[in-house]
Amino acid sequence: MRIVFMGAPGSGKGTQAQRLVQHFGIPQISTGDILRKHLAEGTPLGLRAKEIMASGAYVDDDTMLAIIRDRLAQPDASKGFILDGFPRTVTQAQGLSKLLGDLGTPLDVVVSFEANNDEIIKRLSGRRVCELCKKVFNVHTAPPSVPPECVGGRDEHQVVQRDDDKEATVRERLRVYEEKTRKPLASFYSYTGLVRTVDADGDIDEVTRRLLATLKAGGGAKVAKPAKSKRRVARPAKRKPPVRRRAAPAKPKSRSKPKSKANSRVVKRVKRAAARKARPTRRKSSKRR
Repeated sequence: MRIVFMGAPGSGKGTQAQRLVQHFGIPQISTGDILRKHLAEGTPLGLRAKEIMASGAYVDDDTMLAIIRDRLAQPDASKGFILDGFPRTVTQAQGLSKLLGDLGTPLDVVVSFEANNDEIIKRLSGRRVCELCKKVFNVHTAPPSVPPECVGGRDEHQVVQRDDDKEATVRERLRVYEEKTRKPLASFYSYTGLVRTVDADGDIDEVTRRLLATLKAGGGAKVAKPAKSKRRVARPAKRKPPVRRRAAPAKPKSRSKPKSKANSRVVKRVKRAAARKARPTRRKSSKRR
């Protein structure tokens, strides 16, 4: 199953993705974790992203698409994956669609986690991470165990608060998410029929049950077509065939009026005079009889 998790920072995407990893046996691909790994290793990408992540802004689209393209090419993603926190912009969503189309592996479902902003701020500002084992805690809901059990091989956790989990940064991240991610992506995916909404407020186990029920009910490989409008479209009226009319009979040509009798007499006189002139004149004999 190929899944995209959408939701504000702190809406529980990462926690629920880890549970689906165990349920479906497919990898969780978190762009945030990938970027933090580059940051910890001091790679050029990590150094370039450090300042951007600390301010709560997004890393540029080309860099994120390059990271995803490289990650999806790995063997463990061949049977499916959970994209956690990607795409974040319409450009990334378009790039992802093209990439998956070229691979012949389209998305099965897009899960949108809806949570209250005040609850999100409480979750993120209370989040702590162990620098040794990378385990995530929360001072409100899941504080470090006493005594601590750190897989890093030490007796105590080295728990820190990430810069992007400070309250001022969290508020900025929520503003950026609403403006640049939630609204544009909701519009982009609205016509695909892939989007499923899950209420992310409340107990983690309850949210997991909601998520699995949603995937079971509507998360399949089939893409629902956009609903057709019931509004009737006016069709052009059928035109009647033109009535063929018989052509009107042609009017007889007007004949010239007969010449008057006076005119005919004049013509005759002129002809006779011309005939007389044409006759040879006879000479009179001078001899007397």
